[in-house]
Amino acid sequence: MTLALKNLWTHPFCLLTVALACHSLNAAALRSETITPPLPYNDSPNIIEVSGGILMVWTAGSRPDYADVTVQRSHWSGKNWSSPKTTASYSDRRSGVQEACTHPVLTRGPDKQMALFYQTGARRELWKGHVKFTYDGGYSWTPSSKLPAGIHGPIKGRPVELSNGKLLCPSSDASAGWRVHMEFANPFRERWGWTKTRFLNFPSEYRATEPVILMHDPKRIQVLCRTKQGYMTEIWTTDGAKTWSTMRRTALPNPNSSFDVIRLTDGRFAMVYNHSTQGKDRIHLAVSSNGKEWEAVEVLDQSPSESFENPSMIQSENGIIHIVYSMNRKRFRHVQVDPIELRGQPLRNGIWPLKQDRK
Repeated sequence: MTLALKNLWTHPFCLLTVALACHSLNAAALRSETITPPLPYNDSPNIIEVSGGILMVWTAGSRPDYADVTVQRSHWSGKNWSSPKTTASYSDRRSGVQEACTHPVLTRGPDKQMALFYQTGARRELWKGHVKFTYDGGYSWTPSSKLPAGIHGPIKGRPVELSNGKLLCPSSDASAGWRVHMEFANPFRERWGWTKTRFLNFPSEYRATEPVILMHDPKRIQVLCRTKQGYMTEIWTTDGAKTWSTMRRTALPNPNSSFDVIRLTDGRFAMVYNHSTQGKDRIHLAVSSNGKEWEAVEVLDQSPSESFENPSMIQSENGIIHIVYSMNRKRFRHVQVDPIELRGQPLRNGIWPLKQDRK
């Protein structure tokens, strides 16, 4: 792979350094750029399309889970990324003690409203959910609000809209073991109403978290989950999220690492994830027509000295797929993929093929 470096900014106040790379993997034309924010710790990127480009939020600070970790944001204009700005921080009102902000998730609300959900707390077991809103594509934000007790909002995967107008939010809780549940948000101005399901797994069987939704149709909805056991699990509903199946193991490996899935405009699902039971030294792109059988498309990145984690993926209005993931929790890679190139080789028994011969 040839790597052409180019510094996009010369302005002294620019805090991001970006390197561009155009490369070809198995004949797929990919364009990627490395984003290096100014703080030493950067993780959990989350992206959404806005007018004129992409909005990205992420967690940043001196080190993971430290009190100075905040939610940062940057806008991509199609050519470069803006300087980072703090979007959310948290200090306890009574004690004044600052706590880490983590796992930001962006989602659309009614009209031009957009919501940012995030968690606060040094440990997953102590997380509390928060939300704030923007009406101008992420340039200005309302004050943050705590979510009701027991409600976290979406933890990693983005919500989907149900036929009744409510948002189905994939969520999880770690206060008594890693457990997955679904939350229902009724968007109304800045006071959203909330309900939730029971927990949908037993930690003694599956230690699951960070569910991601695959919307097949208004009734059939699949949810894939990260686990501590070396593989993904799934649950299904066939009645529009009224009842849920028993959690089951899938053939897809998972090294206790988050992933992302989107439904493409052509009806297929695309997933970016670590195809491994343990390591995170490579990150993969796969597609599926039914959410069960997957095809290996690309190894997007691999290096024995890197850890590729916490991907976020969207398909923009012009059809291009955008993927952002963290590298050693210090910087990010932004990859653009033409969906026409999403052809691959079937995964047999969950094994990634040594060579992807395109159809």
